Amino acid sequence: MRYKFAERLLREILLASLILMAFTASGLALDSGDSRETISVIDSAGRSVEVPFPAESAVVLWSNPAKEMRALGAVDRIVGMDQSTKDEADKGLLPELADVPVVGTQEEPNYEKIAELNPDVVIALSAGYPPEPAEIEAKLAPFGIPVVGLDFYRTEVWFTEMETLGRMLGLEDRAAEYMDFFSAYYDLINQTLSSIPESEKKDVYFEGAKKYQTYGGAGYGSGIPNMVRFAGGKDLYPERSELAFEVNPEDVAERNPDVIFKGTPLGWNAQNETEFQVLRDEIMSRPELATTNAVKNGQVYVVSFDVAGGAGKKFGPIFLAKALYPEKFQDMDPEAFYRQYLEEFLGLKYQRVYFYP
Repeated sequence: MRYKFAERLLREILLASLILMAFTASGLALDSGDSRETISVIDSAGRSVEVPFPAESAVVLWSNPAKEMRALGAVDRIVGMDQSTKDEADKGLLPELADVPVVGTQEEPNYEKIAELNPDVVIALSAGYPPEPAEIEAKLAPFGIPVVGLDFYRTEVWFTEMETLGRMLGLEDRAAEYMDFFSAYYDLINQTLSSIPESEKKDVYFEGAKKYQTYGGAGYGSGIPNMVRFAGGKDLYPERSELAFEVNPEDVAERNPDVIFKGTPLGWNAQNETEFQVLRDEIMSRPELATTNAVKNGQVYVVSFDVAGGAGKKFGPIFLAKALYPEKFQDMDPEAFYRQYLEEFLGLKYQRVYFYP
């Protein structure tokens, strides 16, 4: 009887081993009954999301979170990315991601590919750019992959989002150091601007890459109007809520901006200052703007979206405040600030042109 029991036990052990080998060979894993620790975060869409802690692998559905993860020293945790992030990698801004799989675009994620990668978390835009986090998470629900909406382009919530990202990754100390770097400049700007009465703040027309395209300042917006406000300017179209829209040149002239900023995708990829100068000269020569304070006083600037668009909006207040109130920020050097950011947090060499003149 004892030998039969031992023989049966041996057969059961052998069978269990064969099943385990089969699951391993097929790429599946058996549930050991142990569960990973999780952390609850509130994302920028106002959703409470449970995420494995620390999140050791992530799929990013646009380039902003990739840049912030790189600044925190966690870019190697990105296992999948959208096409816009791939474009940034190809430019040399995210070199570690050159061979990371692409999972579609932000607008049309490849859910099957994301499921194959089985990340701890997917980081997406929070709102305004469908599909939104809840929709993405519903598609990934069968695979148990959580989705967190974080933007990193809105100055009013950037610090909160960085704190959330640091918590998710288990890199709170690094995130705190990173935020302190920005706080030193933001505190200086806020302190200085507090002495300027609202009536004396300058009216700003921020034009996009397309001629006479600007951005809505009401509601959620694109982030650019709030960036202008953080710099101490008054957005020229505070009543408009569109992300971007075309304006009538005569209306711009009638509103009479004190300062004009022209956004451009040039920057890291600019060849020289001449390209910026051409853009500025074109605005200065527009007859319909000739009577504006901005053109009459030469207060027309060209700014790279590297420092005033996307994840670059967190740099915008520093560059714009210096241009708006140079006499009040004589000791603030935006280019030195951006150089330090690139070298200390991204390990990249400062190059090209970001602001002109």
